[in-house]
Amino acid sequence: MSEELRVNPERLREAARFIAEKAQTIRDRVKGLDDTVGRGLLCGGWRGRTASVYDESWMEWKTGADDVVAGLESSALKLVEAANRYQAQDAHTADQIARNNSRMQ
Repeated sequence: MSEELRVNPERLREAARFIAEKAQTIRDRVKGLDDTVGRGLLCGGWRGRTASVYDESWMEWKTGADDVVAGLESSALKLVEAANRYQAQDAHTADQIARNNSRMQ
């Protein structure tokens, strides 16, 4: 028993745009934080053991945030690729059906 699969390529593209926009928003905010915390606070003269520990924690957090952004961007690209493949397959199938119908007439 097979179930019908329905995919709307435009909805996939909409989801991809939404995800890409969120990734860019996060990227911009992380950059703002890095300008304030990373460059302003840590590079601006805060020294000592506490600064070193905080710097390590900050770099770990920033790396994690950058990984999240990269994951979102990758997901957005894959959604667009999937939409393109579905659309191409639908066009190919429609073409095959049209050819078969013309042969039968």
